Amino acid sequence: MPTPVGPAPRDPNDPDFWDWDPPDDRPMARRHPWRAVVAAVVVVALLLLVILNLF
Repeated sequence: MPTPVGPAPRDPNDPDFWDWDPPDDRPMARRHPWRAVVAAVVVVALLLLVILNLF
C-alpha cells in the first residue's frame, strides 16, 4: 500500500529481498578481451608520445 511519502518498503521477511546472488539459469557474462587490448594500445601510444616529445 502506498504511503504519503512514497511506496511502502519491501518486506524484510521476503526471501527474495535477501537473495542477491545472480540466478543460476542466467549464463555468465562473457569477458571482453578486446577492451584490454585497446587499453594496452592506448597506453603504449601515450608512452611513445611522451618519450618522443622528450627527445
